[in-house]
Amino acid sequence: MKYFIKYNKVFLALAMIFTVGSCTKDFEEMNTSPNSPTDVPSINIFTHVITASVGRELGGWIQHTYLGCWCQQWAKVQYIDEDKYQPRDMTGDMEGIYTNQLFDLQVIIDKTTAEIEAENQVPSNTALLAAAKIMRVWVFSFLTDLFGDIPYSEALQGLYADGIITPKYDTQESIYTAFFNELEEANTLLGSGVINFGSGDLIFGGDPAKWKKFGNSLKLRLLNRCAGTPWSFTYNMVGTGAFTTTAGAAAYSGADAAIAAILSDPTGHPIMTSNADNVYLDYPGLPYRNPIYNTLYTRTDQGIAETIVEYLKARNDPRLPVYAQPSPKYVDGDTTVAYTGTQNGLAHAASDFNIVSLLGTAVAYDENAPVYILTYDEVEFIKAEHLMRTGGAAQAAYEAGIAASMERWDATYDAATYLAQPNVDWAQAATDGEKYQLICEQRWTGIFGQGVQAYNLVRRTGFPARVFEFELEAAFYPDLGFPVRIRYSINEETYNAVNLQAAQNSQGLNLLNETMFNTPGTTSNQVWWHTRLNPVPTEIDPPVWQ
Repeated sequence: MKYFIKYNKVFLALAMIFTVGSCTKDFEEMNTSPNSPTDVPSINIFTHVITASVGRELGGWIQHTYLGCWCQQWAKVQYIDEDKYQPRDMTGDMEGIYTNQLFDLQVIIDKTTAEIEAENQVPSNTALLAAAKIMRVWVFSFLTDLFGDIPYSEALQGLYADGIITPKYDTQESIYTAFFNELEEANTLLGSGVINFGSGDLIFGGDPAKWKKFGNSLKLRLLNRCAGTPWSFTYNMVGTGAFTTTAGAAAYSGADAAIAAILSDPTGHPIMTSNADNVYLDYPGLPYRNPIYNTLYTRTDQGIAETIVEYLKARNDPRLPVYAQPSPKYVDGDTTVAYTGTQNGLAHAASDFNIVSLLGTAVAYDENAPVYILTYDEVEFIKAEHLMRTGGAAQAAYEAGIAASMERWDATYDAATYLAQPNVDWAQAATDGEKYQLICEQRWTGIFGQGVQAYNLVRRTGFPARVFEFELEAAFYPDLGFPVRIRYSINEETYNAVNLQAAQNSQGLNLLNETMFNTPGTTSNQVWWHTRLNPVPTEIDPPVWQ
């Protein structure tokens, strides 16, 4: 018995020694959570980039509360401060994009590039790299179009041990040049022989051909943005009579030649040619719900703007019941208030909910509804604008854009009847400025719910005209007109102040009024591609429903 105990003690001691050695050997593995990986496949990161980017631009507060209202597609019906051009800290919509989507895209580009160069690649890496480059341009364009000069060439260096953490601000012109080069690189990478990169791509399921069309169509959008607006236009200003704008010069003189090169090369540079090519994100339902629905289904902060309601009514436009819901009073039997928009920037704290039309079910109250990034109708309107600038036949592209928008929104219409209306008919527009108005206002109508892009369109072109013809009733900054840019992140004033100050100085920004407005009579605070001087209204247009 003594020996049994003695030998058991020896075996126990040996077991403890071996156990300790084993624990030491596998210590790191045993103490690493499988739910907190330090490296993941690039395609998994790409999935997150897509959902985060779409949610930010098309489903976040920048759309709902600010720009969807400023472009007068949407209006706040309560808590309306931002609808009066009252700004808040925009750190999340500047800095947050660098630390989220752009950070992830840089990781994807670094990983796929390294694997391709090492010839140890996943076969689909080439297409994924190209798609990441296209997404990177789309995300960066969100930033520079709203803020102007931004960190670009030295951005995201914090990823690296010796990286720059206070990056300089690049000019918007140089950033756009880089965009065009990067999109051309992506187009080349997506040449023949590249393979599908998988279902982690929630937009196109990894289809290289569709990404190629997206990249080239995005390039058209950006080229057109800096191609100028070479027409004058006379506004019917409320209370002060007519105001005639002058032409806006091309920020990039080669823009129309570059557009023409794409349009003339459908094999090498294919673009979107039907609604089947639309770039959008679908949502399967809880917990992955349409981000507009996700924000609004428990709130009643947003309704449809009076500007777009009156525009649609004046044209007997079948998209009105798609974009708006009938007012509660109409549902109860009062047929005089079927669709009533809310005027932006009203003085009172909330609208009369009994007569307010909320946003349409297909836009804001369907958890499965798609969210659109870039659409075929927009491409046709871009072509129409380009053809006007270059002396081409723009009417066919203009009418194709209208047809594509009607089809996409499932709005039943008779083309001949709709196009023959005096305020739609191309032939009845007497001047080039009026033809340009037709193109821009129909484009603005078609991209309903894409507030960021609509804001870019409105300030660059000066249309819809009604946005510029009256003053908001309770404008936070009265007598300054339409905001021409978004204020920089407050955090930059603390952590990158020297470079921020240099950027403000080089752009000649007037720091009064949050840098959001021009010095009256000038284009002082406008971004690089916004070369047109828009009118500043002086009197208020009373709401239609009062």
